[in-house]
Amino acid sequence: MQENPSQTLPEALPSIRIDLNFSLIQLGTTIIWSVCDGWLLYFYLPPEGKGQALVPLALYGIVTFIAKVINGLFTPAIGYWSDHLQNRWGRRLPLMFSASLPLVAVFVLIWLPPIQGESLLNLLYLGVMLILFNLSESLVVIPLGALLPELALIDRHRVRLTMWSSVFQLLGVIVAGLAGFLIDGFGFIQTALIYAAIVLPLLYLPFLTLREQSGRQIEKSQRFGFLESLVITLKNRAFLILSATGLCFWLATSFLMVVVPFIVTEICLLEVSDAPYFYLAGVLAMLVSYPLVNWLAGRSGKWIVFAGSLLASAIVLPLLMLIGPWLPMPLMAQGILWIILQSVAMSGVTMLPQAFAAEICDHDEKVTGQRREGAYYSAWSLFGELIGGLAVAILPLFFLLGRSQADVNGPLGVRLVGLIGGVLMLIAFLIFQRYPLRHLSSPAGQSGENHGA
Repeated sequence: MQENPSQTLPEALPSIRIDLNFSLIQLGTTIIWSVCDGWLLYFYLPPEGKGQALVPLALYGIVTFIAKVINGLFTPAIGYWSDHLQNRWGRRLPLMFSASLPLVAVFVLIWLPPIQGESLLNLLYLGVMLILFNLSESLVVIPLGALLPELALIDRHRVRLTMWSSVFQLLGVIVAGLAGFLIDGFGFIQTALIYAAIVLPLLYLPFLTLREQSGRQIEKSQRFGFLESLVITLKNRAFLILSATGLCFWLATSFLMVVVPFIVTEICLLEVSDAPYFYLAGVLAMLVSYPLVNWLAGRSGKWIVFAGSLLASAIVLPLLMLIGPWLPMPLMAQGILWIILQSVAMSGVTMLPQAFAAEICDHDEKVTGQRREGAYYSAWSLFGELIGGLAVAILPLFFLLGRSQADVNGPLGVRLVGLIGGVLMLIAFLIFQRYPLRHLSSPAGQSGENHGA
């Protein structure tokens, strides 16, 4: 068993520069992902009167799903490669450095279809670009996630780093939210170039000072085979419990992200142009809550805070059912208040999972003698892709019960998303009670002794 440099850990928290460098890369990838997620469908299939469709409507979803499936097939291999790469820079940084420029380049190319009109050639082009984009993104974000346990060796630092990472992710969503204004003023291609110019320095400047821990590369004689590594990962009970918990809260949050416009227009009876007020309220509520989550996790332990966040979310989300003219408050105020409450309740859920993931990787090292963060982070990345696709497939079934004021049942299906989300959060809370490394999340277990091999 190789020596683990984390056996002698300083109690003082390292420089915040580490957190900021890590979070800058997170900011860059979030901006690119958010712009694509928010505008790609609109670009290739604009609403009636807003432009000409570039691909056949019926085939767009099939192509995007196939691209996700192909990326999912490569994801475990990327994690395995990240764990076993031999390079003087380390295991993670070379992959991230090499993939960052292709990621930005493909992000620009995706808005340059070959035909200015509906065409199967455009559909083929979109499919190829999405595959390249997803693979490039995975080659950045999977090693980046796997790098967290190496940059932050003690639990208090990990919680602080995840706080900054979460803050920068929210900032990325805000920056990406400006795309609509830029598109109106400059068009899609120019907007893509503007974002590329912003993101490229964010992805590369941290490499000037970001460094991996020495002595963590796995010797060839000690390596597990790919299938053997996969089996070991899937047998880790802490990994399975956190993953099952994550499947529930990822599905709930995916539902919520999609239905906000329907809440604005069909429940609160407002215009689409009012939606940014709801998003901004949610983002600001989380930004205010993250330092509080960091403080509470240091005082009471991250397990208590995370479990409490799951339970609070299970209570708040179903309150969507109560919004209506029967309450003595304007509908807009009711909606924004609900958004703020659920954002505060979910702040621990959105911020802390990476700290638990790092803890699970430490425990895996005790069992296997190897640092295999890539195996775990690639699995979580794959689960996230699958949950996103599952949410898109399931949500229309709720809408069959009513998604607008014009339906017989009104927006009943939209309201039920809050209730279903609450049930999923409650299930996640119950599952997480069985988390086997709970004792390491207490203040007494955060002093560093849990990180030795």
